Amino acid sequence: MHYRAAGFWSVASIAGLAALSACGTSSTGGGTTATCTGTVTVATDLPTSGSDASDGQPTLKGAQLAVKQANDKHLLNGCTFTEIDKDNASVALGKHDPNQGAANMTALASNQAVVGVVGPFNSSVCAAEQPIANQAGLAQISPSCTNPGLTIPGSNPTINTSALRPTGKITYFRVCTTDIKQGAADARLAVSLGAHKAFVFDDQETYGQGLAKTFATDFQSDGGSVVGTASLPGTTRDFSSELATAKTDGADLIFFGGTSSNGGGILRSQMAAAGLGSSVNYVGGDGIQDTEFVTDAGAAAAGAYSTIAAPNVSSLSSATQLVSAYQSTYSSAPGAYTANAYDAMNIILQAVKTAITANGGTIPSNPSAFRESVRADIASIQYDGAIGHTSFDSNGDTANGLLTVWQVQNGAWTYVKTLTVT
Repeated sequence: MHYRAAGFWSVASIAGLAALSACGTSSTGGGTTATCTGTVTVATDLPTSGSDASDGQPTLKGAQLAVKQANDKHLLNGCTFTEIDKDNASVALGKHDPNQGAANMTALASNQAVVGVVGPFNSSVCAAEQPIANQAGLAQISPSCTNPGLTIPGSNPTINTSALRPTGKITYFRVCTTDIKQGAADARLAVSLGAHKAFVFDDQETYGQGLAKTFATDFQSDGGSVVGTASLPGTTRDFSSELATAKTDGADLIFFGGTSSNGGGILRSQMAAAGLGSSVNYVGGDGIQDTEFVTDAGAAAAGAYSTIAAPNVSSLSSATQLVSAYQSTYSSAPGAYTANAYDAMNIILQAVKTAITANGGTIPSNPSAFRESVRADIASIQYDGAIGHTSFDSNGDTANGLLTVWQVQNGAWTYVKTLTVT
């Protein structure tokens, strides 16, 4: 894994993004939609309730803002967009639920009016939804699902990537980089903190297990050693036994692959009682970068590190207009994945415009043909938006390898560094 670096860390070139429009531009399009009449339906599927709400709600609002702006600016002239928002957090689990996600995607795929979906947020839900959308020819763009097995055959032995796309076509795209790069960044972060012996936890989910494995591999390649591992279900609330083992094994870093809703903050809160005090660092991926972690960890949250597969929007001139519009609309600051969802939805909206333009300025009467046109336009798009430039490779993955490092300071996640992993 290669890092563009000046010294050990690098700050990604932000100045080069300054000329990009926050609302985004696409090389596709042209022609006219002046004669367009009717409505076009897009959708979201995100965990917007339960313990994932602090992630899901600001992500949802990013997508909703894109639709609102498109309608306000009459992107399709006489046509308008309507939006269906699905919550994939179930009452039974109180958090993201692959079964709920599959039910949501079945409903959206069956609704012939829906031509594109932003979501889901979690890799386990992505794996459940992807084959359903693929069979229906329905494009989906995830702002945050990072497990490489969702798109790259052979990258995760527990995922049959081909089974996720039974038609053979690529209908699943993502604007975030994968855990191949995130795990490597986490490992390099751990080494930079002076860690030599890591104890690695995961929450037994697609995302957490994959990230933990990648971190462990890269940490050892970077000269560290993994002194122990613990794969525990997301319902775990007592980590004392495993933390005691980590203490005995001499761990100087705890790594958590998983989400806050699966105990990330609770694990952090129990470290001190196990004798793993301030000299033992805690690192996790983007699954813990939310207010749920800070709440669950309490005072112990201070000093914890996280990487996320999204930019720090306050440092990107390309996101200035998004930040301003978001704060004006919602009276709050954007979340970690707001900008990713905003660009994901805008890519879908631009693809819809291109498809309608290619159809003589009218909505295609054949729903399957309309979906296919949108899917194909997404696959070939060159889009400049809030998070920078987005294009997709043959697997549906973004070429943008940007990640950011955050640390809890004064009770909130605080931006530390921007990385570009190639």
